[in-house]
Amino acid sequence: MKRFAYLIVLSLVAICVLLPVLSACNTTSGTTQSGGDRLVIYNWEDYIDTEKDEETGKRLLDEFADYYQQMTGRALSITYTTFDTNETMMTKVLKGDANVDLICPSEYAIEKLLTAGCLLNHKALKEELQPQLDKYGISLNNMSSLTPYNEITNTNWGNIEPDIMDVIKSMFGSVTAKDGNVYDMTEFMVPYMCGTLGILYNTEVVSLEELEEYGWGVLWNVQNNERLENKILMKDSVRDTYAAAIFYMYEYGLLPEKYQEYTVQQLINCTDDEMVSAAETVLTEQREHISGYEVDFGKDDMINEIVYADFAWSGDALWAIEEGGYDEETDTYQLGYFVPSVASNIWYDGWCIPTSVNNKLAAMMFIDYMCNPMSSIRNSVAIGYTSATAKAILEADEDVLAYIEDNEYDIEEYFSNEGRYPAINDTLGVMRDFGDRNDIVVNMWQRAKSGAHVDANLWYVIVAIVGAVGLCVALYFTVQALKTRPRKIK
Repeated sequence: MKRFAYLIVLSLVAICVLLPVLSACNTTSGTTQSGGDRLVIYNWEDYIDTEKDEETGKRLLDEFADYYQQMTGRALSITYTTFDTNETMMTKVLKGDANVDLICPSEYAIEKLLTAGCLLNHKALKEELQPQLDKYGISLNNMSSLTPYNEITNTNWGNIEPDIMDVIKSMFGSVTAKDGNVYDMTEFMVPYMCGTLGILYNTEVVSLEELEEYGWGVLWNVQNNERLENKILMKDSVRDTYAAAIFYMYEYGLLPEKYQEYTVQQLINCTDDEMVSAAETVLTEQREHISGYEVDFGKDDMINEIVYADFAWSGDALWAIEEGGYDEETDTYQLGYFVPSVASNIWYDGWCIPTSVNNKLAAMMFIDYMCNPMSSIRNSVAIGYTSATAKAILEADEDVLAYIEDNEYDIEEYFSNEGRYPAINDTLGVMRDFGDRNDIVVNMWQRAKSGAHVDANLWYVIVAIVGAVGLCVALYFTVQALKTRPRKIK
């Protein structure tokens, strides 16, 4: 019996040690073909089309492997791994723990990795690979980083939307790295998807009029909606949630006086002590009104009506709206997506090649392949996010239009949807790398997320309970020790 109890305790200890390790292995891998060359991709979860094409019977990754073999004569195996936040990915890459060929970070993460010297220049890579490209007859004209001229868009950004490239060029055209050199980030990344931050809401619980009146305050339930209280989810992401706090303070006049005249672009990247302190205050207050924090399960919780509002990325929101309920009689969707007009974030995720790359040719070919019209629309339809491929190129491709219709979209409605294709203006800020101030914001976020607002009396109760449990455990082992102690014989 004592041995059985010992084994139980030992098993519990092992579970406690191994569970964090196992849960940290957030990786899904797939091999398209055995032998030959290898390509390792590190991407966001649920961020590529994984369905088999009706005509080819193959997934998009399989089709690329076939294309690679067709062009080079060599088989290709693909290992596809995933991450949940930029911070998770950056930690691995910056520490040198990610032995991968391709990554797909957001713009501010790309800037950080570029300044740290972790990324390779695509133009330099193309020059290095030119003999192989000429040998196999491979063109990389779809890539914006190589600036080929495109007749449809009349730009030198390959297949990528010119408006997107103009924003990225203006923001990141001159990035100063730690080595003192100045780099153009457009030569180190090719945009993959883009979108906004907004509010995914249950149309029966939160009205459009409510959203238009209270904006970001809905995530703090400032309107005192009883059904919404403790039924709100926020992003478990420091950058996104920090941005939400700033938008909320900006909309409700809660910003410190010195920031009143700042633009949205300036505010979203401001990390002064006074601003960080103000954000911590509102995020700590928010905890009393929300259900918790999420990265991936929010859209499912919204569909299942576990919660009624979610601070969401646009692609997740559009996917959830399509997967959620729809009433044909009233033409009403269960869910809706709203971006407050006062301020929000527009973001851009892009393909980059880290210095750990082993297969440079496959990495460059994969980026180019993801930018062709059919790959772009397949990925966009599958995951809900907006492809960075130029809208004009997609609208001009007959196969793309047929694919959209096959997936039961109205073509005109698909391209005019503001949730999918927002108008780029001054109310949409772009995130930049926080640099040396990043740890300040992260520490603030950890304090706010852990619940610094918890009443002191509750802490006393928790400490008392833990102490009582500890005392009971100590008494148990003391008694067991006394029972097994050898008796003295006179």
